Amino acid sequence: MNALSRALSAEALKLKGTLALWMCLIAPGVVVALYVLQISFAKLPASTALPDPVQAWTMYSKSVLGLWAFLMLPLFVTLEAALLAGLEHGDRNWKHLLALPLPRSAHYLAKLLALAGLVGLGFLALVALIPLGGLVLPVLKPAFGIAGPPPWGYLFLSIGQCFLASLLVVALQCWVAVRWQSFTVAVSVGMSATVMGFLIGQSERFGHWYPWSMPVQVLAGKGQWTEFVMVAGVFGFVVAGALALLDFRRREFD
Repeated sequence: MNALSRALSAEALKLKGTLALWMCLIAPGVVVALYVLQISFAKLPASTALPDPVQAWTMYSKSVLGLWAFLMLPLFVTLEAALLAGLEHGDRNWKHLLALPLPRSAHYLAKLLALAGLVGLGFLALVALIPLGGLVLPVLKPAFGIAGPPPWGYLFLSIGQCFLASLLVVALQCWVAVRWQSFTVAVSVGMSATVMGFLIGQSERFGHWYPWSMPVQVLAGKGQWTEFVMVAGVFGFVVAGALALLDFRRREFD
């Protein structure tokens, strides 16, 4: 445990001021900004009364989370995994790290937990940015009907569920990014899987089985697959992480 904490401390130091850390704010910020701009320029149906503020907040929050989970999150995880692994691949630092008096497993687990932490920071940024965008909308588009406090309970619950459902993708992308030294390979795998998710994620039969579309299943339909994708995300994170760790311990790095 002491070895893992030392490896995690080293990862935190290496991440300071890097693009990987800044992306935790940039990626969710782009999603919120794009949706606010889309609503600002959209023509809403004419109505004599404003929509219910609670419904307006919920619709806005769910739409932003849907855009994040369906499109940005898989690409965000892909980029973060590639950038995190690139800290060692770029200068061929793996040999140096593995020569240190720490177990091999500590180095890989630190990478995996650091990636999960970065993804978690991205979700936490959404907790702040979604309400911020909701405060801007009444100025830009009063007809949208947002008023009053944000739905904090809905936000924390939905964001927490999406995060747990995304953990399997985190483990898979970390494995790929560490396993292959090429940044292109890691990004190509993630982008290809994301594109496949556009089709598979819309399938009622297979959408909840595909790792890259699991997070959006939290928001799909009546939430009938929420519990399944959360359990699959956490269980898959443990299993995929264990398999990747075995592979890492057997590998030789140039």
